[in-house]
Amino acid sequence: MAKQFQSVQGFNDILYPEVGKFQHIESVSRQYFGLFNFKEVKTPVLEQAGLFVRSIGNGTDIVEKEMYIFEDKGGEILSLRPEGTAPAVRAYLEHNIDRQDAIQKWFYIGPMFRHERPQKGRFRQFHQAGVEVFGIDDPFADIEVILLADKIVSSLAVKGVTVRLNSIGCPACRPVYLRELKSYLNGITDRLCEDCKRRIDTNPMRVLDCKKEGCMAATAGAPKTTDYLCSVCSAHFSTLRSGLDALRQGYTIDTRLVRGLDYYSRTVFEFTAEDAGAQNAVLAGGRYDYLVELLGGAHTPAIGFAMGIERIAALIDMPAVHGPDIFFIPITEEARVRAIGLADRLRRADKTCEIGYGEKTIKSMMRRADRLNAAMVIIIGKDELRDGSITLKRLSDGLQEKVDDATLLEAVRRMSQ
Repeated sequence: MAKQFQSVQGFNDILYPEVGKFQHIESVSRQYFGLFNFKEVKTPVLEQAGLFVRSIGNGTDIVEKEMYIFEDKGGEILSLRPEGTAPAVRAYLEHNIDRQDAIQKWFYIGPMFRHERPQKGRFRQFHQAGVEVFGIDDPFADIEVILLADKIVSSLAVKGVTVRLNSIGCPACRPVYLRELKSYLNGITDRLCEDCKRRIDTNPMRVLDCKKEGCMAATAGAPKTTDYLCSVCSAHFSTLRSGLDALRQGYTIDTRLVRGLDYYSRTVFEFTAEDAGAQNAVLAGGRYDYLVELLGGAHTPAIGFAMGIERIAALIDMPAVHGPDIFFIPITEEARVRAIGLADRLRRADKTCEIGYGEKTIKSMMRRADRLNAAMVIIIGKDELRDGSITLKRLSDGLQEKVDDATLLEAVRRMSQ
């Protein structure tokens, strides 16, 4: 029979054992989020489209080309969330969190959606883990966020990682820089791609982020953001760098790094991996001190990052896959009933169990136990049913003993050592 349906292009199934990588990444991330005292938030995958238009900016690729926007049956214009920061800010304001305690440290893990051309490291549904810190403008908050990101990426053993760092100023100093940048770009328009020509008027800093070789070569001599910082932004960046140096956190200054979203200010950073190909950013973030105010709140400094789970999964080795602790081999229907009861006891003691229902013979069930990489098997045959015993066998070395129900858990724990 022909297959009737396939997954939508760019929306991928994540199956066992590959899903083990995702679970490992999420587990390590949660561990460090907890150690740094971040609390989890879960926002909806659907938001009002205007939230992203207002926060991300009309001149960005996300808003112009990539958002999944539609009108629902009630006539409301909605969007699948393309990123996690704007929904977090919306939740921060909607629930009056700023009136309770302006300083908040949140993390999230979940799917995002962008209508991009599917390619290696870039999908239409993808997963991110990220953090947001609200209410702190101290550059040491930037340092701690970067250190947290480095702890996670290092613990996941992502190879060849470079931390790229820049400051893009604030509303007080950026207009001067933008005038100089536009003047420079208008002088090289014949060397820019069509998208970058359009960006000169809509979002000139995005030209520096273009990955096309011609545009990168043409803008090699572009003005640097760090040459136009006001005294406050300059001091913030200097303290950030001094703190990272004192803590021996490696980084490289990259004055072309501007990030792709309008809401960033001052600190921006990326973690790039040398083996990731064209889409080499595995984690990115920065400061967005004016976004809360833009969306209707009081002025609230903030900083965060988002980490691409698919991109990191492609760069790390598969974690060790452990099979069940116990595989039951019941020979008769009566033995299966007994196996279910014993499995329940063992599961309450945190032992993973599998019961060989689908196989007919001891030999076929043993083969399945091997395929599942089970640590031990429990055989319940006619002899075991007759004398009330259980045959417990460790598969790594063949050690085998007969025990009764009362001493089963003790024997399992002894053989697990």
